[in-house]
Amino acid sequence: MDIEVNLQSQHREAICMSKTGPTHVVRDATSEDFDRCFPLLDQLYHGDIGSNFREVFSKLAGGQEGSVIVAEQHGKTLGILIGSYHLDIDWEGKVAKIQALIVDEKHREQGTGRTLVQRFAEKAKQAGCHVVGSRINRENRVARLFHEELGFWQAETFEYILEL
Repeated sequence: MDIEVNLQSQHREAICMSKTGPTHVVRDATSEDFDRCFPLLDQLYHGDIGSNFREVFSKLAGGQEGSVIVAEQHGKTLGILIGSYHLDIDWEGKVAKIQALIVDEKHREQGTGRTLVQRFAEKAKQAGCHVVGSRINRENRVARLFHEELGFWQAETFEYILEL
C-alpha cells in the first residue's frame, strides 16, 4: 500500500492507495470528531468511558500535549489513534505514548493501523520526541505481533498504577 500526502487540505491528510484506488484517508482529528469516533472508542474501552473522556480527547486533538489521528472512508471512521507527548527522565527528554489504537474489525489487515502509527510517529518526531511507546495487554498476541512488525520492542519494565 502506498501513501500519498495531500498538503492542500486544512488538516494534512494521508491518502492510502491500493492497486484499485484510494482505500482511506488518515488525518488529524479535531474535538468535533468525538461523536463520530465514540462507537470505536466505546468498543475499545468496553463501555468504560468516564465523564472526562470527551474533555481529554478534545485537549489531545490538535494540541501540544498529544494528537488524535483518524482513518476514514466515505465519512465513516475506520480507525483511531490517541497519543500523548511528555518529558521522561529515563529517556532524558520528550517521549510519545500511544494511549489508544483501534481499527474497526471489518477494516483490519488493510494497513490502516500501520498508517495511523506511522503518522503518529511522524508527528511525535516533529514534536521533539525520542521514542514512541505503546502499552498493550500482554495476552493480546495480535497486538504484540502488530507492534513487533512495526519495529517496537518489548521493554524490560512493568507499569504499576496508584489511583489517587
